[in-house]
Amino acid sequence: MFILGMKGLGDNIYQRAFVRQIRRPVFLETPWPELYQDMPHVECVRPSTKLRTQAKNIARQSRWARPPMGGAQKHIRYGASGIYAGMRQCFRLEPGLLDLPDFGPSPVSGRYVVVRPVTVREEWRADARNPLPEYVAAAAEHLRRRGYQVVSVADLQPGKEWALEPLPAADIRYHAGELPVDQLLALLQGATAVIGGIGWIVPASIAAGVPAWIVCGGQGGYNAPELITDPAMNTEHITFAVPDNFCRCTERSHTCDKRIANYDQRFAEWADRLPAVV
Repeated sequence: MFILGMKGLGDNIYQRAFVRQIRRPVFLETPWPELYQDMPHVECVRPSTKLRTQAKNIARQSRWARPPMGGAQKHIRYGASGIYAGMRQCFRLEPGLLDLPDFGPSPVSGRYVVVRPVTVREEWRADARNPLPEYVAAAAEHLRRRGYQVVSVADLQPGKEWALEPLPAADIRYHAGELPVDQLLALLQGATAVIGGIGWIVPASIAAGVPAWIVCGGQGGYNAPELITDPAMNTEHITFAVPDNFCRCTERSHTCDKRIANYDQRFAEWADRLPAVV
């Protein structure tokens, strides 16, 4: 079977839960073969992509399988019905456990939280989806005051991807894509908590079992919590901070109302439930 998989990092984390359920050898087109390193039935095929971070990870690889000639193919995608709903329809099976391979020790020691600053990518803009950056910054500063080490991760490049002000306060910044994906996910797996907007940190935090404070922005027609999670997932440790007038549009550049009442108090109550810093 040849699966023409999705190419986003988060999409591939979701996709793992379905690929693991296939009981025969699979050829999978993906920019992220590291995510399938614990699945011996999966052979990864090099995809074509113009997106920067995907292309960088493809260039790191030294081994790719040749795609099969002929045979069954599956094209994986989803729409406004929800990520797992769309994948169920494409794969025609139920997902297994949403998890990650063991990526080994974190590149950062001690007790820390991972923060994703709010960024804009020129190649694939998602301005409407982004939360207000001041909410992510306030959460990072709050945890620093509580004694947590804050590690901020991004892959910024002038003219290609930039962070929106205010930037979260951080003790360590990996803002130039320094961490390859296995180290990035090892960092997340070792974190006390994760903070940021909608993106790959949602399925990664669910899969790793790490508490996450996810700040929603707009574009809720694609990114509402119920569309990017599913009853098949264990989401007890995931908290979504949703705008009061959550916009259900499906536009990338809509001026959605992203304001959240009593945000600081709500975050403080969530932070109270984290393990105490010792």
